[in-house]
Amino acid sequence: MRYCAFLRGINVSGIKIKMADLKKEFETAGFTDVVTVLATGNVIFSSETLPDLSFLPVQSFIKTEQQVREIIKNNPFQPDENYHLYVFVAEKAFAQIAQSEFNSVKTGGEEGLVRADSFYWKVPKEATLTTAFGRILGKKAYKDLFTSRNINTMERIIKKL
Repeated sequence: MRYCAFLRGINVSGIKIKMADLKKEFETAGFTDVVTVLATGNVIFSSETLPDLSFLPVQSFIKTEQQVREIIKNNPFQPDENYHLYVFVAEKAFAQIAQSEFNSVKTGGEEGLVRADSFYWKVPKEATLTTAFGRILGKKAYKDLFTSRNINTMERIIKKL
């Protein structure tokens, strides 16, 4: 079966891993057809068994190829050159946590919606880290519960699956 691993905090928060080295780690762990996408911790691979990624130095979230395709299909937002569109890759329960937090601080210009166990966030460019919701996402309590990807990144991943 084909999977995509989404690693949290690779090459953005002090944990530096070259994609060639990450690919080798996955191959050493017994995975096949390993491909990395961008330098932000997106790894596509094949495995005949449920993947165990405990060898990684960061939190990771595994989605099947079908789940990744569903994430793109369920995106509720239209592209807009003035906005970033993100999806949170996490365990199912986090989508509702994110929606609740978003609803508690929602400010003008942002939108956040849950679709099929994923939280989607539309935020003005240049404001990702400065909105009230953006600051909440940095809470230590949420560090290991999710990772986010720009919809453009997800589309690039789909092209490699």
